[in-house]
Amino acid sequence: MLSPGNPYVLPSTLVAAAAYLAATLLTDASVLVRIGLLVLLAGVVPVVLNRILGGSAETAAEDAATEEGVEEPPEA
Repeated sequence: MLSPGNPYVLPSTLVAAAAYLAATLLTDASVLVRIGLLVLLAGVVPVVLNRILGGSAETAAEDAATEEGVEEPPEA
């Protein structure tokens, strides 16, 4: 989901930061609206994109294992 293996996290975070800055400078939107925009773009969008478009094979294997209820043992 929101892991380093998700290739959509960094671009989405950069877009979210730019959108937050633009909303701050160009509008008089409240802090709550700007934070909501930031959370939506940085937190929700990469997870949805990863689900729709697929992510790395490692992330897909982890998701499949957790959906089956089987946890992978921690790496040593």
